[in-house]
Amino acid sequence: MSNPTASPADQLRLLDLQQLDTALDRARHRMQQLRQDPQYAALQRTLADRQATAEQTAAALQDAREAVRRAETRVAEVQAHRDRNQKRLDAGQGSAKDLENMMHELATLKSLQDEHEGTELEAMEAAEQAEGVDATAQQDLAAARAAAQERGAAVKQEASGVAAEGNDLTGQRKALAATLPADLVAHYDRIRERSGGIGAARLVGNTSEASGMPISPADLAQIEQTPVETLAYCPDSGAILVRAEQA
Repeated sequence: MSNPTASPADQLRLLDLQQLDTALDRARHRMQQLRQDPQYAALQRTLADRQATAEQTAAALQDAREAVRRAETRVAEVQAHRDRNQKRLDAGQGSAKDLENMMHELATLKSLQDEHEGTELEAMEAAEQAEGVDATAQQDLAAARAAAQERGAAVKQEASGVAAEGNDLTGQRKALAATLPADLVAHYDRIRERSGGIGAARLVGNTSEASGMPISPADLAQIEQTPVETLAYCPDSGAILVRAEQA
């Protein structure tokens, strides 16, 4: 198979095509980075942790408030029982034995009420503590949510800009490629795919910009002897080399 040929002008425009492709590769890479943004991912993990903590503290607060309600109910029930007995005692209802029993029961109810009120106080203190813990957890959750939303919005905004840039570059690339011979573009694309992104580069002195390495004197001599319309290649990367006389 003969070595492909292209006019020096077309070879020179391959450098413009390469420049657009390099910019497109950068845009694709940046878009991939944004999709996997480590800062946003870390903020999302923090948000999930804070959400779980807030749910736990909210449930604990609800349990604490329920404990207060139960304690208040028990105190109220004992107080109502005492009030009923006190009214009967004050009214002198019942026999002397009944009244004596009511007096003993009132003393017992008073002791029970004191016990329930102590439990109520402990429950109220626990509820107050739970409220503080939950308030802190809810604040932490709100802060984590705001941070994640802020980073998410920044990522989305940058991704939108990168997408617009990519669309513009794609349009430029398509327009430029249409002005070049289709077989030359196809050949360049195959080289780009094989070499990891570089299909054409300048030969500057004895250095290939494709590899960044000096070319040996023997290889350089062979490149210099190649007709200007015949494609020359970087011996290290395989990229098309655009020589100084073409550029």
